[in-house]
Amino acid sequence: MKVILVRHAETEWNSRGIIQGREDSALTKHGQCQTAALLQAFAENGYEAESVYASPLGRTWNMGQVLAKHFRCSLVAEATLKEQAFGQLEGMSAEQFKKNHQDEANALFELDAEYCPPGGESLTQASRRIIDFLINLEKSGHYNAVCIVSHGHVSQGVLAILCDGNIDQFARYAHPNASYSVFDIKNGRCETIRWGIATHLRHLKC
Repeated sequence: MKVILVRHAETEWNSRGIIQGREDSALTKHGQCQTAALLQAFAENGYEAESVYASPLGRTWNMGQVLAKHFRCSLVAEATLKEQAFGQLEGMSAEQFKKNHQDEANALFELDAEYCPPGGESLTQASRRIIDFLINLEKSGHYNAVCIVSHGHVSQGVLAILCDGNIDQFARYAHPNASYSVFDIKNGRCETIRWGIATHLRHLKC
C-alpha cells in the first residue's frame, strides 16, 4: 500500500510560534497558497489516492477536504491521526516555554520521545497509534494507495520509526507545513520512503 503523508498548511498559531496540539487555529493566507502549491505538485507528479484519511482537527480536516476533492475520492475522519497531545502547554508560546523550561523544551522538541508534557502524551505514544493505524489499514487490503493528513510533530516521530526502526532521531525528520512524504507499506513493513518533500513551497510569493 502506497501512503502519501501530508502535513496541514500554515495556521495562525504556526505563524506566531504557539503550541497547538489538540487546539486549533485558522489557516493563514500563506497557508492557502501552500495548499494550492501542494495540489499543483500532486497534479504534476501524477499522484493518486483511493481515499483520504484526515485528523478531525480543523486545520487537517480542511486539507483533507481539498485533497479528497483533488483525488476525487472519499474523506474519512480518523481520530488516531491527531497531533501529539501537549496538555497544559497548548496555547503557550514555544519560545516562552523554551525560555522558562529549557530542559523540558529540549526533551519535547529535540531529545526525548518519552517525555510527556503535563496533561498530555509522549511522542512515542502518539507516533505508535498512527503506525498501528497504518499497519492495520494495509492489512485490511482495501487500498493500493491512500493519502493521510496529519500534523508536524507526530509526523516526525512516525517518520523516524519508519526510516530508522526507532524514534530516537525524531528531531531530524522535519515535516514543514504542506510538505509530504511518500512510502510503501508491505506486510507491515515500510519500504521506499521519501520524506519531508517541500520543493513545491520554495518560490511562493504569498
